[in-house]
Amino acid sequence: MGKRRKRSGNLKGQRITNALEAQNSLIHLLKHTEPKDSTLARSSVRQILALSRKHRISLPSEAKNLLCRKCETPFSHGSNVRTRIKDGLKIVTCLSCQNIRRYVLK
Repeated sequence: MGKRRKRSGNLKGQRITNALEAQNSLIHLLKHTEPKDSTLARSSVRQILALSRKHRISLPSEAKNLLCRKCETPFSHGSNVRTRIKDGLKIVTCLSCQNIRRYVLK
């Protein structure tokens, strides 16, 4: 019988920490992209969602207002997203896929 090796590499905590750092840098990139640079924004949205699914981490609240989770498009207010406030709810409608998200206002 051969010798068993111990696992080396990242532990779960370090893996999640690295994923959160990557997610935050992608969110920062998404916030500061020019409207004309849509390919960079779309790819960062796809990567943010893939990171959160792979590592089972939730999206920060600031990222929920920047992207559509259904069609994976970045929101640019006034062109592809409609925001309404009604009865203590913030209703965000993606105009690309007609997906509706409702958030409770505190």
